[in-house]
Parts: sequence; structure tokens; C-alpha cells
Amino acid sequence: MKRREVWLPISQCLVAATFPAQAIGALLADAVVRVRSSIVIVGTYRVTDNPRFQLRGTGFVINDGNTVVTNAHVLPEATGLSDAPALVVQVRGADGEWQMRRVERHHRDDAHDLALLRIEGLAVPALALGDSARVREGDDLAFTGFPIGGVLGYSPVTHRATVSSITPAALPSPSARQLQERAVRGLRNGTFEIFQLDATAYPGNSGGPLFDPNTGEVLGVMNMVLIKGTRESALSQPSGIAYAIPARFVRELLERTR
Repeated sequence: MKRREVWLPISQCLVAATFPAQAIGALLADAVVRVRSSIVIVGTYRVTDNPRFQLRGTGFVINDGNTVVTNAHVLPEATGLSDAPALVVQVRGADGEWQMRRVERHHRDDAHDLALLRIEGLAVPALALGDSARVREGDDLAFTGFPIGGVLGYSPVTHRATVSSITPAALPSPSARQLQERAVRGLRNGTFEIFQLDATAYPGNSGGPLFDPNTGEVLGVMNMVLIKGTRESALSQPSGIAYAIPARFVRELLERTR
């Protein structure tokens, strides 16, 4: 059986502990089960649209089971028109089927591209926010969402991610969450730290949780993917570079809403 050595400091001594590779994989599998039950699909619904439901991104539930976290850029512009599409989420019910629920725009933080929504008439299992200040470069994490929209079906998909860099960033405009290579230089002159990930993310992953594969705690919110060339290349030639907003900014937004 393949084994992995991990060194743990105990009483100023270093003790070698070994864990089977299968056990490490089982921790991620358990975390995925917990995370998937709290994932929602964020989109819009209008009877006259075809299809009526339009997927815009991913969200996840925290706190009391009625609060959804997603990216601000996932939300449609509020027009105030009576025939505007309704903002909704799809949540998985106890029977395993997706249910559509209206949501209210609760609060948003455009500087960090975060938004909080409130679900009407249903409580969903909530995820815990972890301490994103403890994330280090080189950490192995995971994220769940709906890559490429509904092309793969409405089943949450989980990918692994390595934190390749923790770098200052200034986010682009809400309509530009796919970054051209030349825009990365501008990101690095920003005002707050963001997680750069060695991970393949796609349109539809925006707003999904970046989480600890051992505990399921949310450490960040998926936000952007670097593209090479045209927007279509994000699908045909993924760069393998993505970005996530640290969870501490979700905490700060929650504090301001109390």
C-alpha cells in the first residue's frame, strides 16, 4: 500500500506519521459529498425566454441555510422593468431533484466581486467558512461548480486546485471575468490579495466554493480564469490558471450586513 509521510510537531518534537493514500482520497470524497449538498445554480427565469432558465454561474449556501454566496458579476443588471427575467437559484431537494426558487438580492461587494442572496421558502445545508489567512502557496484545495454552464448537465463537478501564488490584485470590470494575458500585469498591481490557482476552470464555475479537501471548509470563491487569445479558447485551450477571492472578504461582507 502506498503511504505518505507527514511530519507533525508535538511537544517541541517531530514525530513521523503515515497515512495511506486511500485515506487521503477518502477525505476529499467525504468533503465533496458535504459540499455538493450546499451547491446551487444561479440563473434567471422568464417564460418568454428559450430556454426559460438561463444558467449564469454557481453559488453555495452558508449561515442559516438561506444565504447564498456568489460573484457579483454572475448577477444580471437590475433594470426594474416588469418583464425582466427573475433572479432564481436551482437547489437540490431531499428527493434529489432540482427545484427552482426565487431569491432576493441581499448585499453585494463590487470591489471584491461578491454578492449575497436570500432564498425564499427553503433551507439548504450550509457550508462553513474557513480561515483563508491560513492558506499557503503550495496548498492543495478543490472547487465545485457547473463548468461550461449546463452542457455537462446540472450535476456539480469537482476539480482539484493548487495555490500557485497569493498575489495583490485589482479586479477587472464585472463583465470581464475571463482575463487576457496582458491583463495579469494589471492584476498584480492591485490592492488586496487573491489566490492564483493551478487549476482548469471554465465559464459556469464563477461563484463556486474553493474548499479544503480534508474538511470541506470554504476558503475562497472562484472568480476568474485566464484565457489565451479569444473567449472560445477558454474551452478549446484552457490555460490552467484561475483565480479565487479569499473567504475572509465573505466574512467581512457578512459583518457589514448585520
